[in-house]
Amino acid sequence: MKKIHLYTVVVFLLISLSTQAQREAFNWFYGSGQGITWNRTQTFEAYVMNAPHRKVQLTGIPTRYEPVSERPEMFPMSTREGCFTLSDPSGNLMFYSSGSTIYNRNHEVVPGATDLEGNYSAAQAGFVIPYPRHRSQYIVITIGTATDTTSGFAYSILDSEANGGAGGIVLPKNRQFTFPPGTVKENFSESLMATRHANGLDYWIVAVDRAGRLKPSNLVAWLVTEDGVSNTPVVSEIPNLKMSATERAYGYLKISPQGDHFALMLHEKDDFLWGEFDNETGVFSNMNHYRAFIPYARPVFQTYGGEFSPDGKYLYISTAATGGTNIDSEIIAYVFEFEKLLQGDTRILKTYRTSTRIGWPGAMQLGPDMRMYMTMMRSSNINEPVTSLMYMFETPNEPLTTQIYALENLSPGTGNSGTPEQGGDGISGTRLGLPTFASSFFLGFDGPSTLCVGEEAVFVLNTNSSYIEVDFGEGRGAEIIPSARELRHYFKKPGNYLIRVRPLDTSGQPIPEEEKSVYTVVYSCYLPVNHNLKNVEY
Repeated sequence: MKKIHLYTVVVFLLISLSTQAQREAFNWFYGSGQGITWNRTQTFEAYVMNAPHRKVQLTGIPTRYEPVSERPEMFPMSTREGCFTLSDPSGNLMFYSSGSTIYNRNHEVVPGATDLEGNYSAAQAGFVIPYPRHRSQYIVITIGTATDTTSGFAYSILDSEANGGAGGIVLPKNRQFTFPPGTVKENFSESLMATRHANGLDYWIVAVDRAGRLKPSNLVAWLVTEDGVSNTPVVSEIPNLKMSATERAYGYLKISPQGDHFALMLHEKDDFLWGEFDNETGVFSNMNHYRAFIPYARPVFQTYGGEFSPDGKYLYISTAATGGTNIDSEIIAYVFEFEKLLQGDTRILKTYRTSTRIGWPGAMQLGPDMRMYMTMMRSSNINEPVTSLMYMFETPNEPLTTQIYALENLSPGTGNSGTPEQGGDGISGTRLGLPTFASSFFLGFDGPSTLCVGEEAVFVLNTNSSYIEVDFGEGRGAEIIPSARELRHYFKKPGNYLIRVRPLDTSGQPIPEEEKSVYTVVYSCYLPVNHNLKNVEY
């Protein structure tokens, strides 16, 4: 007769995520064979923009994802424009793609993740977000170009644990969205974005319905919950702006890290759209567009990339030219004060120029270091060598004084990445695009979305204030503490917690408009044990 001794054990739920600050944007794959990471940073020799002979040593600069000594060849993905990447909350690479094929952390094609409805020539080929309350699953949204009838607009569910950790698509792939009445799939191309719902758990997917010359265009938002993608999208009509699906009105759609403002670049229409977004209801409002103000002596310029400052107060826009199509514009970007845009004041706060004509500015993207990065495509001839070049805006919250640096060859390698979607186009280097991420990844205050009672929760905060007011949502009210990069806390009971932080001004008063919050679900993470079953005979 044998006995099995059953001991009382504590089992942590597998749905518990790392208590480290969320680092979903710590790895970037873009361009032709490019890949960088913030998991290892470096001191890097850069050039000061407008002073090409002045070199400086910058710290905290991302490194090549894998050192050349470990992987001399370029990374397999190649894209002229759209791409997206996702890492886990600890900063470990999970997936990257240019819209039609997904690669995993081993740079292998994820089984079943081919022939998705994205296109590497779309401004934003797609993005990937966590599937709320589905531990190992993610929702991949892909979109195509206006001129490619083989691409489209769809989503797929990806399971990171399938196939022994190589990942896999949960069939069917290329699932179709439910569109508003009178709207067809072909209206959607080029531009899309995601941001967290106000509850901190769910997500909004946003895309542009270019309905044609005879009907208003719309911004359409789908809510993503634990039940999946909503079948009842929220439709916001864009006033006084009609766009055809076949127009080259391509460009980036951006939502501020706070989830309350948006901007849509409309490249060859010499225009951009802006307004407000309610991340609780999915409604866009107070919309206006730049060309409406052209008669009032506003300069005309082509728009493509755009990005909000981390504090959401400023909108940066990259531009190919001033009133023309010259690929070698000396003007690379403009910045606007967003609150003034909402009031109808379209005066440019600052224009950024290079000393010489060097190429075509492309995407703009906040990094996890809260610096802002912009691509520069230096040649339109694919038979010429392309130097990998990005500009870095050191302090985007301070547009009048931010220093801009030129970073060359962050991701060197040998060979090239082949032909598009099968490895490149005969070159290697930076092109127009940078990865698209959910805007809320850059809120400036983040932490674990789920954890267990007794686990240490680590929240990361970016603020210049010396003191902050913090409320961990446990009913004890707020307390004022010295500001720190990391806030550590233990929750004693299971529950849903809304953690709020408000920086204090120099007089010691909270600044309400700078309040930041994050939502955390705490589980008990214990399995019930029958203590009478200590000895079982069989």
